[in-house]
Amino acid sequence: MAGNLNKACTQPDLTDTEPTLTAPYLRVQLIAATFVTTGIATILQTTFGLRLAILHGPSFAFLPALHTFEEMYPCTPDTDTNLWREKMQLISGSLFIAVLIMPFMGLTGLVGKISKHIGPITIVPMLVLLCIGTVPDIQEKVSLHWISIVEISLLIVFVILLEEQEVPIPVFSFQKKSFSFTKLRVFSQFPYLLGITLAWFLCFIVTVTNIEPVGSPARTDLNESTFVFHNTPWIQIQYPFQFGFPKVSAPLIIAFTASTVAVMIESVGNYGICAQISQQGSPPSSSINRAFVIEGIGSMLAALMGCGTGVTTYSENIAIMQVTKVTSRITMQCAGLLLIIIGVFSKFAAFLAMIPEAIIGGVLAAGMSMICGVAFANLQNVDLKLSRNLTIVGISIILGCTIPAHFEKHPLDTGHKTMDDVFGTLLKMRMLVGGLIAFCLDVIARGATRNQRGLEGKMTQKEVAVERDGFALSSFANQTILKIPSITKLPVVPSKDSIRRIEDMRMKAKIGKTLDEKF
Repeated sequence: MAGNLNKACTQPDLTDTEPTLTAPYLRVQLIAATFVTTGIATILQTTFGLRLAILHGPSFAFLPALHTFEEMYPCTPDTDTNLWREKMQLISGSLFIAVLIMPFMGLTGLVGKISKHIGPITIVPMLVLLCIGTVPDIQEKVSLHWISIVEISLLIVFVILLEEQEVPIPVFSFQKKSFSFTKLRVFSQFPYLLGITLAWFLCFIVTVTNIEPVGSPARTDLNESTFVFHNTPWIQIQYPFQFGFPKVSAPLIIAFTASTVAVMIESVGNYGICAQISQQGSPPSSSINRAFVIEGIGSMLAALMGCGTGVTTYSENIAIMQVTKVTSRITMQCAGLLLIIIGVFSKFAAFLAMIPEAIIGGVLAAGMSMICGVAFANLQNVDLKLSRNLTIVGISIILGCTIPAHFEKHPLDTGHKTMDDVFGTLLKMRMLVGGLIAFCLDVIARGATRNQRGLEGKMTQKEVAVERDGFALSSFANQTILKIPSITKLPVVPSKDSIRRIEDMRMKAKIGKTLDEKF
């Protein structure tokens, strides 16, 4: 993601000591700011938002908008490289305005009501088109070097072939004062870490043996990266407006708004899958509304930090949760805290910036493959025997590719430049076009019940014990809310009856536990 923002016409100048004036330094700042932002968003989401094991990260759905920006302000040999800061301000300001729709939809309760009509038939085409849209970027990165193929192969082996393989790990017991062995699924739990480490080590070997020529994307001794690593301070606090006060661009706001809508629809599907994996019921409207308020706050912070993209729920993390069976909220809160710490220690961000470009292609390809797989997992509650459902999914994917491809070759020309820029931008976004077609057809077309459309899955009626109810607020929060009954009218707060029901169940569970201890 940082690689796309590096195209803001910044050129490396290894004699410059100002960290924000070169592309390598800019990459370090973007990585560090992204870590801090996503860490804060993750902690807020798991504590006050959806309250499930949700991990936030930068969204690929904003890539089409960034590509639009790149076309509007191309970098040419004649481009003034000192204008990069102004371009960062345009991205930040336009993104901030666009993502305001998230907290607005959450605070008004609209997203909770609309989410009841957004099902897998809408979500699947959007996620598939997201993956299709990143194919050119994947091809560009993978074609840099054959190391990318090695990285992809390693991830395939770890995630698919060695998923069930358990590795004996020595563990020291202080109680027994001796070592013992425990078996863990190391390959399925740490596929990316292992894959990147091994591929990076291979890059180190081809570097020290001079198998690769100087300047190769597979070498680990590139002057720019090593220079930046040695000159980056150990601790650097990331803060809003670090690239200057934001500016706005109307076409870019429209593009980011379309991406934001796509992110919201994607998140609705991810929330449902996460709840199902966590063995929870269907997320209540108040929880979904709070989740989007928090996600909006995270995206607004990302915009002000200059990250260039909003935050979203990571589909890859949900897929890994299904493999590891770890759905603890505390785990994600610790992960969020770790992300913040890593972001503050900018030397670590500089270390990550040293990852050879050849490896990035493999990681990107594997990550998008995981997202695509999670996309199809949404269809598990859809009746695929109905030609109606299959046709809508197929048509939306095909038209989602065809219509943008047409307007990329034949730009819109109405004679009004602003209108051409706005609607031309929207019509080139695969996710928006395909998702809108799927949503409209799914709502309008008859011939299927809500259950057959996947809107009422098995988890809807699932009863969860109160002590395991992840959506329920704490007793302190519930008691505070009940003291001010008018608060329950807010869309982000559970109803009065719901709160009382939860507290009654907690009281009964507490009494039952006390009786069990006595007898």
